Amino acid sequence: MSDKKRFNGLFILFLITVMCGCATVSRRPRISADKEAYLKDICEQNNIDWQWDQVSQVATLQYRGANAKVLSGSDIVMIGDDRVTLSAPARTVRSSVIVPIDFQSKVVSRLYQEAGGARQYVLAKIRSIAIDAGHGGKDPGAIGRSGLQEKGVVLDICQRLKKLLQQRGFEVKLTREDDTFISLAERTEMASRSNVDLFISVHANASPARSLYGVEVYSAEELGFVDRIETQRKMNEDLMFGNLSIDRNASDVKRIVSDMLYEHKQAESGALAGRISQTASKLIKTKNLGAKTERFYVLRNTLVPAILVEIGFLSNPKEEKLMETSSYRQEIAQSLAEGISDYANGK
Repeated sequence: MSDKKRFNGLFILFLITVMCGCATVSRRPRISADKEAYLKDICEQNNIDWQWDQVSQVATLQYRGANAKVLSGSDIVMIGDDRVTLSAPARTVRSSVIVPIDFQSKVVSRLYQEAGGARQYVLAKIRSIAIDAGHGGKDPGAIGRSGLQEKGVVLDICQRLKKLLQQRGFEVKLTREDDTFISLAERTEMASRSNVDLFISVHANASPARSLYGVEVYSAEELGFVDRIETQRKMNEDLMFGNLSIDRNASDVKRIVSDMLYEHKQAESGALAGRISQTASKLIKTKNLGAKTERFYVLRNTLVPAILVEIGFLSNPKEEKLMETSSYRQEIAQSLAEGISDYANGK
């Protein structure tokens, strides 16, 4: 979202040019405590120094060498060179700086991280995640030359990933817990019925070119009219809308919500795919084949941000041998957990 028009505040310019620290302000404006907070209070509670520039309407926060800049009238906060988006713009009323309630989780926790403090996994964007182990049961997926089957490899990785994410405070649901066949439709229905915030499908790749190796991550390509009205997608919308307060006959409202979900999903899925491909390839020391788009069923028929991760090639002898080991599977799970946590923290 672009920066909104700044408040002038000319009526107090003659009283104060720069307000420093967390000075006492009389007659505070009323706020909704469940939606907003005073920046002054957040500073005091977290031992953060801050300065307020009345002319530029910018608050500068400092914590052990880490800096953040908050612009009144904008939902953008700059932490170093990184940009964090708040749920609503910061605002100034009678010289009190007011920020949305997610400022604590998105900005303060990030400042602590930048300052080198203990890492905190704060659920800024997502709370609940569906982890989908590809294939299963009668469908083995890709099979390596030694007989290693994709369905077993990815199930083990997903179970490890679940534990790692739960340690970071996420709620995690697996589409399958064992060697069971689950249809693609059932996988997307499960994600919609569970009202999760994120869907991640994990697979192992295969190619006729045995030399090909590395990680690649897919998000859904832009859907055409036919894809948008696909039967399974509409069924999943009904499942998800069942959790929302929408009048059964409010077709216009459902259409608007559907469009909003789609736009949000496309933007966030692409960002997440890029994050995971970079993080995973770096941490497991393999080639980054990039973030790509495709029409995979589980991607186009889920309504929340969704990606499909190909964690390596069973057709590549070296990667197949690595994927046989418990240590490498743990490294893969760790790399995915790191990427997801960074995404959730707005990094």
